[in-house]
Amino acid sequence: MAGDESDPDALADQLEQQTDELQQRSDDLQGETESARSDWQRKRGDPGVPGAQPPSSDELDGGDDQGGSQSPGPEAPPEGEGPAASEAPSEGAAGPPADAGEH
Repeated sequence: MAGDESDPDALADQLEQQTDELQQRSDDLQGETESARSDWQRKRGDPGVPGAQPPSSDELDGGDDQGGSQSPGPEAPPEGEGPAASEAPSEGAAGPPADAGEH
């Protein structure tokens, strides 16, 4: 295949094939994304699906700034989850890095 790298026509054909493959992958991913989005919207409308909160009034009115349906934003964990501030070790409490003395 080393001979193909110096042949401009063969290189062009190879790059065109890679372009076609990437375009097909992009199209497939877009289809999967749209399918997941419509499935999520369907689940949000079903009160029997736990954790799928119905859309807010802003979303129903199309009032989001992005112009389309977006993933839900991150939420802070409940107060009781994770270590309390007094339980978390302070920065540097574990000591210097293991490789600090090596030169």
